[in-house]
Amino acid sequence: MITENIIIKDWRNVDFSFGLIYPNTYKIGMSSYSIRLLYHIINSYENIVCERFFLPEQLKFPASKDYSSLNNLRSIENKILPTEFNILGFSLHFENDFKNIYWFLDKVNIPLYSQERQKSKTDENKHYPLIIGGGPAITSNPMPLSNVFDVLFIGDCEPNLNAFFNSFEEYNKNKLSFQELLQRLKTIEGLFIPSLQNEVKRVALKNLDESPIPIFQLLSKNSSAKSIFEENFFVEINRGCPYQCKFCISSFHNSPFRNRSYNNIIKTVEEGIKYSNFDTISLIGSCVSSHPKFKQICEFIIEKGKRLTLPSIRIDHLSPEIIRLLEKGNIKTITVAPEAGSDVLRFGLGKKISNDKIISVLSQIRDSRIKNVKFYFLIGIPNESDNDIDEIINLIKQIDELGFERNSLRININPFIPKLNTPYEKEVNFYFEKNHRNLLEKYRKLEGELKKLYSVKSKFENFKVILKNARLQTMISLGDYKISTLLINHYLNGAKLVSLKRTQKELDFSVDDYLLKIRNCYSPWTF
Repeated sequence: MITENIIIKDWRNVDFSFGLIYPNTYKIGMSSYSIRLLYHIINSYENIVCERFFLPEQLKFPASKDYSSLNNLRSIENKILPTEFNILGFSLHFENDFKNIYWFLDKVNIPLYSQERQKSKTDENKHYPLIIGGGPAITSNPMPLSNVFDVLFIGDCEPNLNAFFNSFEEYNKNKLSFQELLQRLKTIEGLFIPSLQNEVKRVALKNLDESPIPIFQLLSKNSSAKSIFEENFFVEINRGCPYQCKFCISSFHNSPFRNRSYNNIIKTVEEGIKYSNFDTISLIGSCVSSHPKFKQICEFIIEKGKRLTLPSIRIDHLSPEIIRLLEKGNIKTITVAPEAGSDVLRFGLGKKISNDKIISVLSQIRDSRIKNVKFYFLIGIPNESDNDIDEIINLIKQIDELGFERNSLRININPFIPKLNTPYEKEVNFYFEKNHRNLLEKYRKLEGELKKLYSVKSKFENFKVILKNARLQTMISLGDYKISTLLINHYLNGAKLVSLKRTQKELDFSVDDYLLKIRNCYSPWTF
């Protein structure tokens, strides 16, 4: 494994240290634009050293039963242990990674509960790093991690990182008390201090050009394993989404929709090509095709001889001209998200794209050199009926009949997860225990019908496990302080789905009762 553009600083020449943690494996973490951006921004401060941490491939929960070497958790750059850093910052994107945070802290003997750490600092003069976190999962709802973190960033980090570092530097140099630090931090907009329960306003960077795309970007070359995106050069062209789909956190937690200027993007691409070695450029954004200069950006990248990759793209943005352009960019697979099989249900979600439009666009893709299409569908959507499952099957059958090659249509079926602070945050009906069978039957029907189709490749896993995971994710997404305690106890019990019921019994907690509270308009937190 070769990683380009690593920054290694002399610890003797800095004021304090920052351990940047993606709570998953190296391969997944290095495919995150957030890690590259934060690494670049934090290391741009001459008096701060920022080094990265990722998790081993295999974890055993809890960490007390994991006998892997502690050396696996040394920083990438200088091989420093996490406990030797002044600040440990977690970038959190997915609820499934929460248990990995507990494992990381537990493995290096940092108490999981922030109150316990604060008490040890005060009573025993012990040193622990300041534990902070941010990212989409935190902005959506910080409550499930409120017992663990000292400070949580709500929204974009760029507007308040400087004020945060200034406050920490003053605390560090002047030997202020930890409580004095927290009191100062709570005055910074966008910082939530769980122990102080301060009201917080989500922060949004108004001008995306003020977020610096790293030119000397971390790039990993690994010939021995299939890469994800860690070898690609990332260019964030917009943030947020203009379409306000009711289930989507980007539309509501990352608003307003902002585009980076065309000149800034072109300059970044030119400098990236000059200073870094890569073959592929990945455009980053929740809706990259909504950039007013999307076509020109793609054309410029192709003219520079670079391959192009895109996230999911809106079907109604795929004109014949854009499809031809993506062919030139050597794109092998287009990813689209119809979400539902019927116009009525899809329009109800806020995604106003008809089946006729989907079929028309897919016909154009079939006639192109782009041979693979990845689809994302949801089940368990609010107001969904059994007939809506038939509509998914009918739509996919129509697409199959267009004459795609074998296994070129890759279908992903996922349970809908309600997210706090979105219009669908109260839509929990499918996660009551009595409704599990209904979702299970829908999934089995889809499995039985879709596996018969020539061009369809579907990965149908054990849906009972998928459904239990989705219920846990829903509970986390909508959770409060009690959920925070539940999650830590669940981790200590092995973090397996089978141990969740045992944990609930120990705490006298009912998921159904909690979901009923949510449906009856209980809101654990709002920004």
